[in-house]
Amino acid sequence: MSLQTLARSFQAAAQAPRNRIAEVCVIGAGYAGLSSAYHLALAGYDTVVLEAGDIGSGASGRNGGQVMPGFAADPGAMLAALGPARATALWALSVQAVAKTRALAGTACDIDPHVAIVAARPNDLGAIENAVAIRRDLFADRHIRLVDRDSLSTRIATERQYGGAIDTRAFALDPRKYVHALARHARAAGARIDTHCPVRRLARDNGVWTLETPTGDFRASHVVLAANIDIPGLAPAAAGLAAPVRTFMLETEPHRQAAAALGDLAAAFDTSAMLRYFRRTADGRLQFGGGGWPSRTAPPFADWLLRRALVGMFPSLAGVRIARQWSGLVDVTRDGLPRFAHQDGLVRLLGFCGHGIALATMAGQLAADAIDAQGDRLALVAGLSQTRMWPTALGRTAQLAIQSFSPGFAKTLGLATA
Repeated sequence: MSLQTLARSFQAAAQAPRNRIAEVCVIGAGYAGLSSAYHLALAGYDTVVLEAGDIGSGASGRNGGQVMPGFAADPGAMLAALGPARATALWALSVQAVAKTRALAGTACDIDPHVAIVAARPNDLGAIENAVAIRRDLFADRHIRLVDRDSLSTRIATERQYGGAIDTRAFALDPRKYVHALARHARAAGARIDTHCPVRRLARDNGVWTLETPTGDFRASHVVLAANIDIPGLAPAAAGLAAPVRTFMLETEPHRQAAAALGDLAAAFDTSAMLRYFRRTADGRLQFGGGGWPSRTAPPFADWLLRRALVGMFPSLAGVRIARQWSGLVDVTRDGLPRFAHQDGLVRLLGFCGHGIALATMAGQLAADAIDAQGDRLALVAGLSQTRMWPTALGRTAQLAIQSFSPGFAKTLGLATA
């Protein structure tokens, strides 16, 4: 065969219509979408993942890397809102999610054990003590223990702490390595992943879903909608259930002071309004994040403010160079609990509220099990109240700002559940 003939054959193959019919189409190649695809393909379903950008280009590829049980709503809020039976069942599900994440991560994602919860103010320690008591006494969680300020000071190199708790079940990992590990699992199980293939519209007719993309339509009996905050445009019923919040992160250069900032802990987060969180990397860097800015656009001086917060928390890092900074959106719900749904062959996964690594991984299995009629644990989450945010974008921004920076005032106004 001549080179010219060979070139024509490659060109013809590239231009040939791709298979656009699948049993299940998954929208979004983050943790939730890739976990859904993996579990569906394992169950024997012909599965295609459609991703608008690259694998992990959303929150799944740029988060703080902390994996822990629970939700953004603290245990006390869950107990007050849901009652003991349902709160306990949800907590047990989150514990299973941590175990599943660890198993799927394997040995290639830089797993590092032990995560601390740090009281940023003296009055915050009481809330941590209450949460630990509920976890131990009601949820039978023996993997968390309180630590006083002196003990914690030997493990975190900061004076801005007043004690806290250490969760020995929780761990940290490299979020980008993990999302690509999930992609490998999904492909090995038989799922196909199409990147740079945004879904512009969803429609259902005679029991078949049509997914419109720039390169043509896909058709499927089932759809898993796992695109986080970008879901509402494809599922109008979800509009207003969550609001976008911008978080900010930086990463230092490798340095002995950065590597020593957390002692023998993998990661930690504090109780400040900024919700600072930090993780040690395998190559001796410190990743530091925070924010909660209630908008799709970043405020002025955000990078400078984050650097200032880093040095305020860890003065020993004042001379350490910042290697890179970035920011991105997470979806936040009014009560800190997710907003899942399953109807007419469509599974919607929304509202991870910054707890997306373990929760989204488990959501993928729940979605697959629901589609395959292998139990309906998805209903445990889908049955949660679909409480809406304030009806306008300006109202949602105001609500989130009040919740983030004045929790007491938020309770007074009825904007918080506990």
